[in-house]
Amino acid sequence: MAASSVGAAAEFETWLRAELPAEWISAVDGGDAAALERLSAGPDGDVALEAAAAAGWLVPDWPVEYGGRGLDGDGASAVKAMLRRWRVGDVRTAIGTAWVGPTVLQWGTDEQRRRYLPAIARAEELWCQLFSEPDAGSDLAALRTAARRDGSEWVITGTKLWTSRADISRRGLLIARSDASVPKHAGMTAFCLDLRLPGVTIRPIRQMTGDSEFFEIVLDDVRLGDGDRLGPEGGGWDVCRTALSFERVAGSGVGAAPPGSVVGRDVAQLLGRHGPGADRVARDRLVRMWMEATLIQLGNRRVAAGRQAGRVIGPEGSVTKVLQAEHTKRLQRLFVDLAGPAGVAWPDGDDWAMPNAWAFLRVQAKTIAGGTSEVLRNQLAERVLGLPRDDDPSRNVPFREAATTRREAVASR
Repeated sequence: MAASSVGAAAEFETWLRAELPAEWISAVDGGDAAALERLSAGPDGDVALEAAAAAGWLVPDWPVEYGGRGLDGDGASAVKAMLRRWRVGDVRTAIGTAWVGPTVLQWGTDEQRRRYLPAIARAEELWCQLFSEPDAGSDLAALRTAARRDGSEWVITGTKLWTSRADISRRGLLIARSDASVPKHAGMTAFCLDLRLPGVTIRPIRQMTGDSEFFEIVLDDVRLGDGDRLGPEGGGWDVCRTALSFERVAGSGVGAAPPGSVVGRDVAQLLGRHGPGADRVARDRLVRMWMEATLIQLGNRRVAAGRQAGRVIGPEGSVTKVLQAEHTKRLQRLFVDLAGPAGVAWPDGDDWAMPNAWAFLRVQAKTIAGGTSEVLRNQLAERVLGLPRDDDPSRNVPFREAATTRREAVASR
């Protein structure tokens, strides 16, 4: 690790030990995962998050003027790894700090950066992402939510689906159809939507874990000013791809993403619990998990360094997303497998087995959320290997015509 990375991590750890209560420090030093989870989910966790955000530690690679610390790629990755180890922050803030904020940093005007980024960095405003729709999931460019220009305003009408954390978010990054007379990728525009505006309705979707992390958002003639538009009119697809690239890198998790963006306990906790005394088969699986996690961490650090150097994230975001999604599912499956019968039927008060079972159920969506593994593999085949693109008759015709053809095809089935 570079000296600058070591210095940043050491400075942050010194800060953590000065700011956090003794019980929290003991839990980290002793590897007490259950105590860390309890503390981070309680009032002390909120206090730690607020303090870290105020000091710029949640976005260590952002410019200082927008609430960050201006660290280089290695230094920022080291700090983010420390955030994960100490369990400071969670997925609520990660959506804003890890992919919406960087997208605003890349596409926003100076006024928009000043308006939105400091509040994200300080965890004062949480964000969500309004992309998927009932009829536009994997084919995101087929979205139908309409953005109609009305003088200096835009009128938004439509429905968004699978929106994480919409219930606690103040704003959302919205992609809408602004022109149906051009091909589908060319007729979209991005907006920064205030979720408290009239016409916004938020409805929870219940998951198999019993939670409701995802929501349906109904937009009924919601009015936005043109100052809420992010990027050029008709440039929403490029803004969307930027946000998805950042999301995929953040979703790859190990060492680069804020804590909470990867569900469940990590490899170190698995090794600490089951490594001593494991049989040969278990040792083999444990070592494979450690190797995967290490490779993903190295890949993330390379992406972070490239981003810090000003390079636009390309296919590597898809690589890390596929790797981490598959790795996370295998990892959480191993937690359950090694727990034996307690992995599926645990006694009351078992603070080890119950969170593992919850994480196993939750991670089943990891290969879908943020881009399905199948779609991402197609993208890698096309953009990295140079293989021919899948046939899509709707790609080069006006969206209005493509939508009509699609409806007729569905009706004839």
